[in-house]
Amino acid sequence: MKKYLFFLFLFFSLLGFSQNKTDSYISKYSSIAVVEMNKYSIPASITLAQGILESGNGESRLAVDGKNHFGIKCHSNWNGKTIIVDDDEKGECFRKYSKVSESYRDHSLFLSERGRYSFLFTYKKSDYKKWARGLKKAGYATNPNYASLLIDLIEKYELYNYDKIDQPNKQLYFVHNYGLPYLTGIGAFYFKKRSVIFSEVNTSFVFSGASIGYHYELLNKFYVGASSGLIYFPTKEREFIPQISTELMFRKFSKNKLYNSVLIRGGVQLPLEKIDFKLIPYVSLSYLFK
Repeated sequence: MKKYLFFLFLFFSLLGFSQNKTDSYISKYSSIAVVEMNKYSIPASITLAQGILESGNGESRLAVDGKNHFGIKCHSNWNGKTIIVDDDEKGECFRKYSKVSESYRDHSLFLSERGRYSFLFTYKKSDYKKWARGLKKAGYATNPNYASLLIDLIEKYELYNYDKIDQPNKQLYFVHNYGLPYLTGIGAFYFKKRSVIFSEVNTSFVFSGASIGYHYELLNKFYVGASSGLIYFPTKEREFIPQISTELMFRKFSKNKLYNSVLIRGGVQLPLEKIDFKLIPYVSLSYLFK
């Protein structure tokens, strides 16, 4: 069993390293962007795209040393800490924050409290293209391709999905599962920031399983997790067999109004008592409904 667990750990580790820096940035800061959207009506897709672009995926000197992810300069009304960085000109003054969430909040205030950006708030949150072009028109950046760069990022990484999230911190969904060898099942998934707690019952019509588990968002929309429970074999002398499992999950948001998103899942169950097989690999699609 240790050998199997080692290979599973190695697989998940390699998968994590294979994801690019932008995915990692989105995974880390998307929940903050959604919080800001719900409070200030700035599309989370726009906030994330600007953060990615302005901070170099959080790796620029301004982002690392100043926690400034949006390139906001000092201006005359800034009374906080500052950091000097070469930008359009040498030795320019930028705002410095103690944590990244402060940069996100200041970005929201910067756009919502300045008159030249007021027309943006007449646009729908779902119209990220108008927002991107409006930011360029209002003079947020000097790059003539700024709007196109934002739109390309939003579409490449499907950031528009975050514009649909109304309650980012706590979300409860009921699920319908379909897959192999468990053909169908039901359950409930509770999302809280980057963590997911779930409980489900699945059946193959030959044997069934019930489990509870936990997932963590390792990178943008990619989760790793584990669960434990029982496998029910009605034809066995010992009908209930305890099991543990490891799982990889990808969340794909849906434009279909019938369901919120679909979870693409794959993993391996490890029965803790001796039966005909040591491992039960499985795959499934889980449809999330409010």
